[in-house]
Amino acid sequence: MRSRFKYGISLVLLLVVCVLLWSAYVPESWLGQIRCFARTSACGMPDRVPRAQPRQQRIEGRAPNEVVDEIWRMATQGQLLTSEGWRMAGGFFTEPRPFPANEKILVVGNEWGPAYEMRSVANGKEIVLGYWDDGSIDAKVRYTPPPIENTGYVKTAFAYTLVTAPSYLTMYGSDGKTLVEKRPTGSYVWVIKGAQPQPITTVNTAIRYVLERRDRTTDPEIKANANQTLIHLLKFR
Repeated sequence: MRSRFKYGISLVLLLVVCVLLWSAYVPESWLGQIRCFARTSACGMPDRVPRAQPRQQRIEGRAPNEVVDEIWRMATQGQLLTSEGWRMAGGFFTEPRPFPANEKILVVGNEWGPAYEMRSVANGKEIVLGYWDDGSIDAKVRYTPPPIENTGYVKTAFAYTLVTAPSYLTMYGSDGKTLVEKRPTGSYVWVIKGAQPQPITTVNTAIRYVLERRDRTTDPEIKANANQTLIHLLKFR
């Protein structure tokens, strides 16, 4: 009996020694797989490391519909007809573009909007604003009527897609144009996706614009065009 007991102990010791020697020379990749198998077997499922949740964007400033309303308020004030006002409006777009000096100006009714949210789209909002299309004016102050006659019953609509973009603090030089510093604030704001559309103004502002062009020019053709354009615009007042 004692001999059997001693024989059993000897086998156990021999097995322990073999395991120790084997673990000393076995490739580390094998040991990693063994440890992973042991953890899986012990817990019934593999270890799961909790993933960090993405930080929610902090959105500040105007709501999507308020951004669109602000662009149209600038149009009502005639700011989109000047290079400085156009540059300021470019801050509300993801793709601002240079001032279009020779591009047609869209003339809209004095009453427009308000902008409202139509639906949510991928990573943004779709905002719609209704207006009366009253024609356009080209670089020579010639008037073109709208494609569809304004009957006063059906409005035309602009659809804008707004997305969030990083907000920046900007500092300009004494001339008001030279950018001195631009740094992120850590928050986001709503902006209109895409490039600025053609310049827009209302009927009242268009009349003032045409009068100023007529009074400043010495070109008889532009003066004649301005007089004809005023006749058409005054019908919409």
